[in-house]
Amino acid sequence: MQSYEEAIQFEQRVAAIYRALGARVEHNVSLAGNQIDVLVSEETPSGTSLRTAVECKSFSRPVGVDTVNAFAGLVILLRQRGIVDKAVLVSKSGFTTQARAAGEAHGVDLVEMADLEHKAIGKEANVLEAEEKVKQQAISEDNMTHGAPSPKRAFVVMPFSSEFNDVYVLGIREVAEQLGLVAERADSIEHNQSIPEVIRHKIAECDVVIADTSLHNPNVFYEVGLAHGIAKDTIIICRDAKTIPFDLAAINHIVYSSIVELRDKLKSRLKATLHI
Repeated sequence: MQSYEEAIQFEQRVAAIYRALGARVEHNVSLAGNQIDVLVSEETPSGTSLRTAVECKSFSRPVGVDTVNAFAGLVILLRQRGIVDKAVLVSKSGFTTQARAAGEAHGVDLVEMADLEHKAIGKEANVLEAEEKVKQQAISEDNMTHGAPSPKRAFVVMPFSSEFNDVYVLGIREVAEQLGLVAERADSIEHNQSIPEVIRHKIAECDVVIADTSLHNPNVFYEVGLAHGIAKDTIIICRDAKTIPFDLAAINHIVYSSIVELRDKLKSRLKATLHI
């Protein structure tokens, strides 16, 4: 089973290859309240800067269409804001046929790690040097932020279904951005073999968990249980109060019937929970 540290090492390897190929890179960047694995900046022949958001997936099996669609939703927001120009999803184990079709439809370049490594043939020494610099940069940034103010983080758990995309993008993520939070959704790592370890790490390091229990999804309940087990601040949202399970009935849920209602209620609850 792959560890969380190995997943980070995969991201750093991707960043190092882009750096060895001549680009400027940043690892683990917050853009518009969203976490980006790697941000690549390159100069075009005309002298303009081209910024590419790179998502890294070290899954043990091919990346599926839902993962591509979720990343594409984020890319649309970043493009609309003029923050990035391109988007690339790098996979360790390839992509399904449906994922490739979705990538083409959304304008997201799907790149297999083997192909990216092939581009760096003859520059192995440069890649190793760049990889060490990326690792040292990560250590330096950790030291700089230790004890210093940093963006608060919200970890979002919800059913892995396209019907919840608007709930996440419009109802949660944009509210988080308005409040200066970084929001990350659990389903972007759901197919990873190391999901239990990654989920525990994400819940432990975040400032608040936001969970949508509308569909009684067992994964969502599991993650709510993990959060409660370590006394992590948790905000539970759902569409219908009548469906709240008995064991959770005593918890003050945010019940919403529309995205607008969710936005207003969630913003107030986040302010009260995080004292912002």
